[in-house]
Amino acid sequence: MSDNLIKLYDGKGNTISEFHPRFNDVKRNILFSEYNPNPERRGRVKPVSQTGAESYRKHRDRFTAMADARELVELDFIGGVIERLTLYVAGKLHCKSNTGDGQIDQAYDNYFHAWCGDERGEDGGTNCDLSGRARFVEMVQMAYHGFMVDGDSGFVEIAPQFSPTQGYCLQSIEADRIGSPNEALQSENYIGGFTIDENTGRILSVRIFRHKKDGMYTDQQEVPMDSFIHLHDPYRPGEYRGRTKLLRCLNDLRDIREWIQCEMIAGKVQAQYAALISTKDPFNGNGAAAWDGKTTQGTPTQDAQWGKLLKLAEGENISMMSPSARPSGAFQAFIQTLIRKMSISLGISYGLLWDISVLGGANTRVEIQADLRKIESWQGLLENLVLNRVRNKVVAQGISMGLLPPTPGWKQCAWHWSRPITADLGREAEADLSLANAGVMELEQVIVKHTGKSAQEVFASNAATANAALAAGAQFQLPVESFAAGVYPALTQQKAAFLTPTPTPPPPPLSIQAIGDKGFKLIVEIMEKVGNGIIDRESAIEIILKGFPGSTRAEAEKIVPDKSDDEQLNRNAGLTPEGEQAPVAGPKITNSNKSTQPPRDQNES
Repeated sequence: MSDNLIKLYDGKGNTISEFHPRFNDVKRNILFSEYNPNPERRGRVKPVSQTGAESYRKHRDRFTAMADARELVELDFIGGVIERLTLYVAGKLHCKSNTGDGQIDQAYDNYFHAWCGDERGEDGGTNCDLSGRARFVEMVQMAYHGFMVDGDSGFVEIAPQFSPTQGYCLQSIEADRIGSPNEALQSENYIGGFTIDENTGRILSVRIFRHKKDGMYTDQQEVPMDSFIHLHDPYRPGEYRGRTKLLRCLNDLRDIREWIQCEMIAGKVQAQYAALISTKDPFNGNGAAAWDGKTTQGTPTQDAQWGKLLKLAEGENISMMSPSARPSGAFQAFIQTLIRKMSISLGISYGLLWDISVLGGANTRVEIQADLRKIESWQGLLENLVLNRVRNKVVAQGISMGLLPPTPGWKQCAWHWSRPITADLGREAEADLSLANAGVMELEQVIVKHTGKSAQEVFASNAATANAALAAGAQFQLPVESFAAGVYPALTQQKAAFLTPTPTPPPPPLSIQAIGDKGFKLIVEIMEKVGNGIIDRESAIEIILKGFPGSTRAEAEKIVPDKSDDEQLNRNAGLTPEGEQAPVAGPKITNSNKSTQPPRDQNES
C-alpha cells in the first residue's frame, strides 16, 4: 500500500482533508505511551517480585505518564475538570489564629496575610514567593494542580539570608525537577530524586534540578529534607514518588479524543457532498456529468452551485445525499460510559465531572456529600503537609524579630476554605441553623461552612454594618428603618435602649440596704423588747409591718422568732428551755478524790 497521503477536495479543487492510507491500522492499535506496550492492550501477570512500589520501570513509566497527562490537560476537556477541582479545593484560603487573645490573634493574622501577598511590596512583588510573582494562595493552587496532574509537587524553603526579601520564602518545584527524567539511577538509597536511609527508610535529602529552556536538566542541588515540603499522597508504604492521579483515565481520555476526531472527520467528509450523479455511460463527458475544472494535481472537478438547474442527458440521474447522522446515539452513550469510568477513577461524581443535569432528588445530596468528603480529604492533606508548617514558620519569624508578641498557643490556628458546594443552599442553611438553635451543631461551624469566615469576623462585620447604617441615618436625618426596614426593622430603638443606663433594681425589703442604719437600730430595739417581755411577738410583727412599708408578714415573722423556736434552739445548744445551764450527770467529786488522772490498769505495776 502506498504511503502517500489520501486527500479530499471540495468543488473548487481546495484540499479539505488528508490522511494516511494506513490511518485505520494505526488507530486500531491505539498505542500512546511506553507504559502499555502490548498492542492488544491486555494486561500481563507479573511475579510479585516485579510489582514493587518503586523500581526502574516504575520510575520510567512515571515520567511517561506525566508527559501524557500534561498534554491531555493542556489540550483536552480534562484540563477544565482539574481547574474546577482546584477551584473547589483551594479557590479561597484564609487563616485565623486561635491563641485565646483577640489582639494577638489579629496581630498574627495581619502579619501572616501580609507575607502571603495580600499586600505587595513597592516593586509589586510578594514576600512568600522567591520570584515575587505569586501570592501564597496561588502557589498552593499550582501545587495542588501539579499534585493531580504530575503526581506530586514541592516547595523549597528559603532561609532569610538567601532570600531577596531578607525573610522566609518559598520556591515552587514541579515534579519533573525532583530528580531528572534523564537519570537512570535507581538504587536502595536513591529513588526518584530522594536520598533514602536504607535502615529506616527516612528521606535524608532531595535532589533538585534546574529545567532550562532547551529542555536540559542541570545545576543539581542537594536540599536537606527539613528545608523541603513534599506534597504527596502515597498509595503504598514503599512509594516515595507519586503517580499522576489521571493514570487510570489516560487510556479512556486518549480514546475519547481520537474517537471524537474520527467522528469529526467523517462528518465533515459526508457534509461536503450534496448529491451523486449516476450515468449508464461513465465515459460520456456531456450534460450533468461533464467536468468543468481540475485541481492542481489534475483531478477533474465539478462545482456544486445552489439553485442551479441541470439538464440531464439520457441515462443520467441525480441522487441527493441524506443528512449526516453522526455522531450516533450509541457513540454518545459509549462516551458517557467512558466518562463515568473516569469519574470513579478520580473519586468524584459523574455530575461534578461532566454533566450536573443528571443529579436530582436524594441522589444529588448523596453524591455531593461524597464529593465534599473527597475535597475535604485533599484540603486536609494541604493543611497537614504545607499550610500549618508554613504558617508556623512565618509566625515564628515574626516573634524572633520582635514584630509579634510571644504566647504559649502561638501555633493554634484554623484554616477557612471556600464555601462548600451544595445542592440546595437555602434548605441546607435552614437545617444547619435549626441544629445550631437546638444546640446540636456549633454556631461557629455553621458560619464557617456558609461564609468561609470565623464567627468573630462575621459578628464584627455585622456590627460595623449596623453602625454604618446608623451613621448614614444621622447624616441624612432619617431613621434607619426608612431605608433598611427589611434588615433593621427596629435598629434605632435597639441602639437607644442599649445606650440607656439600666436602672438598678431596688433592694429586697427588710434587707440592710433597704432599711439602713436607722431601720436596723429600730429592729434591734423591737427584738430587745420582745426578749424582755415588754411586748409580745404579735405586736412586734405589727410594728415592723407598719414601720417598714413593702415588707410582708412572712418576712416579719422570720425576723421575730417564735417562742417555741427559742426553746428548741436552747435545747439544741444543751441548755434548758429557759436558756439556763443544764446540770451535768456523773459522780460527785469529793475533796479526797480530786485527781483528774485516769485510773490505772490493774496489771500496771
